[in-house]
Amino acid sequence: MLNLDKPITTKMMDNKDKIENVDLILKQTWLAVSKMYSELAQEHDSTAVQALTLLKIDPKEGTRSTNLGPKMAIEPTSLTRIIKLLEDNGYIYKEKTTTDKREVIIKLTEKGLNSRNLSKEVVVNFNKKVMERIPLEKMEVFKEVMIEIMKIANDLNNRK
Repeated sequence: MLNLDKPITTKMMDNKDKIENVDLILKQTWLAVSKMYSELAQEHDSTAVQALTLLKIDPKEGTRSTNLGPKMAIEPTSLTRIIKLLEDNGYIYKEKTTTDKREVIIKLTEKGLNSRNLSKEVVVNFNKKVMERIPLEKMEVFKEVMIEIMKIANDLNNRK
């Protein structure tokens, strides 16, 4: 059985140099990005998750509440709390569909649209800074590697 707690070393691959734990690099990087987004959101009396939720709502048509969870990779109970908070704070409102009264479309208010635009600007600026510092060829390799890591994690998770 694969022990994911032990560091992978190049010695295992007939080399002497040590390789960092992939999961540690991923975690440290995500924590840094998450902290950056959280601090920027706090400056606007919000959270990174609220900003992400606003970004996942179609600004013109709205988004079905049942589609938001999968778009954000978030559990329904957590999403319900976030939607309630956004609604209570005037960022969104709910509208029942004409075809099925049980189905709800989440729409942005003017305040929500303004906050969404601000959040989008932050994300675009971050991505722009990354692209300025990292050559396109390296970004393509990064994407390929991240996709493979995600596949490995999903495969290991699906073995349960």
